[in-house]
Order: sequence, then C-alpha cells, then structure tokens
Amino acid sequence: MTVAITDRKLMMAPLARWSCRVALFSASLLAVGIVLHHFTSFPTPVAINLFLVCLAFSVLAALLGIVALAQIWQRGHGGAVTAAVGILLPLLVWAWPLTFVPAFLRLPAINDITTDVTNPPRFMALAKQRPGDANPIAYPGERFAKEQQAAYPDLRTFTSDRSAEETFEVVEEVVRKLKWRVVSSDAPAGGRAPKGGTLEATDQTLIIGFVDDIVVRVEGGPTQARVDVRSASRYGVGDLGQNAIRVRRFLTELYTRLDAGVPIAGRKRRPSAAALKRLKERDPQRAESRTTPGSARPDAQRGRGQKETQR
Repeated sequence: MTVAITDRKLMMAPLARWSCRVALFSASLLAVGIVLHHFTSFPTPVAINLFLVCLAFSVLAALLGIVALAQIWQRGHGGAVTAAVGILLPLLVWAWPLTFVPAFLRLPAINDITTDVTNPPRFMALAKQRPGDANPIAYPGERFAKEQQAAYPDLRTFTSDRSAEETFEVVEEVVRKLKWRVVSSDAPAGGRAPKGGTLEATDQTLIIGFVDDIVVRVEGGPTQARVDVRSASRYGVGDLGQNAIRVRRFLTELYTRLDAGVPIAGRKRRPSAAALKRLKERDPQRAESRTTPGSARPDAQRGRGQKETQR
C-alpha cells in the first residue's frame, strides 16, 4: 500500500507536462514573431494573426495548468512546479497587452492624427509605398476630426516667427533627432511663386514595430511660418494614442529647438549646411559671400577698418 502511494506521488500529472509545453511554445512563438516583424519585412497582417494564435495558445496552457493542479490536489500526482510554470508564463504573456486596456477604453478608436483637421497634409511619396491591404491613405474625414479635437485639443498648427526655409531646416533636425526614416524631403521655395515644403517619413512602435506614416508641412514667408504634422497608422482601427504621442513629441522638440536657437541681438544666425547648399543652387555669388570669413562684417566695421588703415 505504501509503495502504491509513493509511486502515485512520483508520477507527474500528464496535463501539467502539456501545460508547460504549450506555454513555452506560445511564448517562444510570440518572441520570434516580434523579432521578425520588427527587424525584417515580415507582413503585418500575418504578424497580427500570429500574435492572436500565440495568445490563444497561452490561454489553453493556463487552463491545462489549472486542471493539472486540481488533479495533483485530488490524486496526489507530482508536477506542481511544472503546472505552475504553465500558468504563470501565460500570465506574463498577457500582462503586456492588458496594460493597454485603460487606453483602449478611454481613447477614441482613431488611427490618423493631424494638427490641421480642415486641410490635413497629404501623403505623396508614402502613398506609393503603402501596401494594398493597409488603411486608406486619404484622411478619414469629419468623424476623426471631431473625436480628435475632443480627445487631443492641444494638437494644433505650430506657428514660428522665422522664415519658412529656416523653420524647415529645424524640422529636418528634429526628425533626425527623433530617428524617423525620411522618405522624401522637399524644402520650401520663395520668389514670385512661393512653395511650401513637405517632409515624409516613417516611424515604428517600440516593441512590435508597427509602421506609421508621417508627413510634415511647412508654409509661410520670410518672417513667419506655419508647421502642420500628420501621423497615421497603416494597420488597425485604433492606435491607442500612439500617433498623438508622436505628434506631441515632435511639436515639443520643435518648440525647444526654435526657442533655443533665437539669435542674440545684433548677431546674425549662422546658416546651416543645408541652407548654404540650397543658396548655392539659386545664387552662387551670395552663397560665396556668406562662406568667406571677411565678407560677413557689417559696413560700419568695414568703414572703421579703412579709416584706421588711412591713419
């Protein structure tokens, strides 16, 4: 009798072993899917289906683990640790998606955010790169505008007291700092027929790597510029606030850089390399005068130097 009881305790519950196996399989498959989607060209719809399958397997593993613990309690089988792993590992897998439940319940189900809801910036270069099964490239319309204004009233057109060309240079610096992948960059042009500038780029979410499309529009003249930005998800009905966070981060960084780059009174701001390059294309003589060390002195200093030479 004692030997039979001992053998029963040493025998592991079959469901405990299967619970652990299914849990390890689902967690491994989820990790591989995230790596493939984030760092390779793994299709997003396939990745989404793979994630759903992994979550379903994790639920199955937890249920098997619970049944195994019940059998261990009633019949005295072994494998309590194995069954516990089969339960705890799925809980860890589900812990990260569950953190987005408050945002899902609180935020509107929109995936296209812009600072100008009446005339949002348009995607041109990225319109050719969007997959056929992605969300439509055109702005959804009035419903998105109303829900955005109710949820994110602070996202508005940014106004700069600098020229459109100088503001566009700062926009390019901000995009580089945020590490967006620039697809196209068309600087504004002045003259008789002024033209606004646009910059299109893409960005990925931190963990899974969902691709979002971004376009920045800069319009204005020599003394003032308006900056509008739009961020749209390629897939999904809602973005859980990710596009609004991205737009807000961009506007904050743009304001910080423009505020820190205010020139000192009486001192001209040194043009950047991009500005000099565009200036050379339009006016080579003027660009040469800016790059020559002695040519940038004011006329008053030049006249003073001539008088000292004569003395």
